[in-house]
Amino acid sequence: MEFSDGELLVMEELWKGDVLDENGEIQALALSKILMEKYDISKTSCYTFFGRLVEKGAIARRYPKYTIRVLVSREDALLNKQKEAFHKLFKGSLLNMCKTFLQNEKVTKEEIEEMKKLIDSFDEEEQEEDKDGNKSS
Repeated sequence: MEFSDGELLVMEELWKGDVLDENGEIQALALSKILMEKYDISKTSCYTFFGRLVEKGAIARRYPKYTIRVLVSREDALLNKQKEAFHKLFKGSLLNMCKTFLQNEKVTKEEIEEMKKLIDSFDEEEQEEDKDGNKSS
């Protein structure tokens, strides 16, 4: 899920949670006032961001009084961004990602040994799953 800079400011305020009521909601008018005070964002721009976030499924709104509720957690948004970057930058290949990061970094012998152990542990887990008749994903 892609957020513009303005949409991200809205989401950050909502994710902090201190502006939300006991039901995890806030009226759009109150949120727009907070955003105006903190970031000098106009009411019109705030409502544009709210509308876009509703369309993206990041927030929900209910009437009356245009009450907003968060639908996407910060963690889920971050996970989606990580997945997007992984597929976009590394073509979905863990090997490409490792090569990219390790190419320009000095890696100690101890770190190499630790990486080998990690890889071996994944291989052992897969073998155990095969023995149990389960297919690994």
